[in-house]
Amino acid sequence: MESVSMPERKSVPYSAGIILAASLAASPALAEDWTSVTGQQSLTELVSGATATIDLREGVTATGRYLPDGTGTIEAWGETFDRTWRVEGADRVCYAADTETNCYTFEQNLDEPDHYRVHHVSTGETYYFTLEEGEERMASGPGSEEGGLASPSAAEIAKQLSNPNTSMGTMNLNLDYIRFDGDLPGAGSQSATRLLFQPSLPYPLNETTNVFMRPAIPLIIDQDVPAGVGQYHNKSYELGDIAFDLGLGKTLPGGLVMIGGVVGTLPTATDDALGLDQWLLGPEFAVALVRPWGVAGLLLTHQWDIAGEDAYDTSITGGQYFYTINLQDGWQINSNPTFSYNHEARNSDNKLSFPLGIGVSRTVILGGRPWKFGMQYWHYLESPDDFGPDYQVRFSIAPVVALPWYRLRNQFGSEEDSQ
Repeated sequence: MESVSMPERKSVPYSAGIILAASLAASPALAEDWTSVTGQQSLTELVSGATATIDLREGVTATGRYLPDGTGTIEAWGETFDRTWRVEGADRVCYAADTETNCYTFEQNLDEPDHYRVHHVSTGETYYFTLEEGEERMASGPGSEEGGLASPSAAEIAKQLSNPNTSMGTMNLNLDYIRFDGDLPGAGSQSATRLLFQPSLPYPLNETTNVFMRPAIPLIIDQDVPAGVGQYHNKSYELGDIAFDLGLGKTLPGGLVMIGGVVGTLPTATDDALGLDQWLLGPEFAVALVRPWGVAGLLLTHQWDIAGEDAYDTSITGGQYFYTINLQDGWQINSNPTFSYNHEARNSDNKLSFPLGIGVSRTVILGGRPWKFGMQYWHYLESPDDFGPDYQVRFSIAPVVALPWYRLRNQFGSEEDSQ
């Protein structure tokens, strides 16, 4: 295959639209109709000022913009992913994020000089795109695990999903198996299986600030509850008390994240043994450090009863410590155990529940949509002496979703750009 250096031309912004994306795709023209694009100047002119757009799914687009100074961004799923790019050697362009670097070689179609194809150096995947001056062309084709000129990789998405102030919306499903223990006779033989649905719904105010809402809807699949000394009742397929939080998150220089808001609980349990029959409300505060290696943070809440059953008082301090260590290819070591301190418990031995957690997760891209799969194990170092959790196993699934306000913003943004 012959090699050619592109002729000099005026430095104008180009728009690159990927019109087909497929692994090892067949070329629309014969092999001899393509020629390699080589040379520092030719590759720099090809990429500098380019915009690449791709349809990740129906109605969901991602856009990559590459500036002449070697920086760039990918906008996808409501989040912005930072990139850098550079020409390496005489025949490839490398795009780098905090988690990885991907390099590509370019070929030009001799019969249609505005048509190009790109080869991923490591995976061999092939993409096609067309250059058009002054016009952005919409594209079709799924995102890939390694990302592309316009789409973030699974590793980039995994990193953003670990940020407590991310703008990405997710539908989180957690399946928990809990084994109990305690001084009550038979406590060690009791267990619970619960499904928790907790969507994360952020609304961005600006590049560093989000308002977010997170309802937590528990479905009790099967749970044993004390009903007297040595006696337990089994509850199946019941709804528990729905919790929620409404917060404001701010990312500060250096990767420091601060979150403040309110947290509450609604008396929605369909069985009195599974809920408090009270309305709870209180403040929440979280702080986290987001770095290239991962995330570490702490969430604290406190709730008091404000209405409902008045035969007893409720005052609970709760929270969650969380950490993530980024690996490669979307893999992470992480956990986010929850703890609580019941100030109104009848004695000090029944106030605190505190687990030690470890887990692993992986983010993958299936059909253009990112999915995060995870498993955690929590071992309770402290638990109510009479009856409380001994250990907990959690399986989680979290698909990323395009929230309605992002769709509207993209639609209006496209209309403004076309005017």
